[in-house]
Amino acid sequence: MEYLGFRFAFHAADFGASVNFYHNILGMKYLGGWDRPDGKGALLSAGDGAVIEIYGPAEGSQFDGPAPASINLALRLSDAVAVDRFFEELSSH
Repeated sequence: MEYLGFRFAFHAADFGASVNFYHNILGMKYLGGWDRPDGKGALLSAGDGAVIEIYGPAEGSQFDGPAPASINLALRLSDAVAVDRFFEELSSH
């Protein structure tokens, strides 16, 4: 079997904060999104074809599901020297 892609998808309790974190803090490229009566979503590039897919509740609604539990996010950076600096920056958020 050959994998054609990888997506990590989750429902966010705070959609805006989650999109902000992956896009503005981690610097992932925003690929697109949607805002429909049944909910909203965003797609962000995690490199090498991997995608982070974030779901949020419809406008005026609140998320009522459980929070994701025990998730580990591993990032591979192109500049190994910058890893410590990047970690320190992320830790401040």
